[in-house]
Amino acid sequence: MVDWLVKYWVEWVFGILGGALVLLYRSLAKRLKREIQEQEALKDGMRSLLKRQIIDDCRQRIREGEVDPTDREAILDMYQCYQALGGNGSVTKLKDEMMELRTK
Repeated sequence: MVDWLVKYWVEWVFGILGGALVLLYRSLAKRLKREIQEQEALKDGMRSLLKRQIIDDCRQRIREGEVDPTDREAILDMYQCYQALGGNGSVTKLKDEMMELRTK
């Protein structure tokens, strides 16, 4: 019995460690996948909020016919962030119209 334990203890130890590593890997892979999905959702949400805000701000300034330099800078900052988050440029025309407005 002792000979059998001595002979096969290495196999048992590596079998148990291997099983534990597989379980750990599966757990970490599932967690990483969930976090990636959450990050994508946050990115999509932020892009949508920026788009809505850019559209609202640009339309308001176009209605007024002029833009304050501080507002222009804020809109441009939002537009750059929107583009960096993968914005497709659908607000570019509005942004360009706002840029052509006279400054207050």
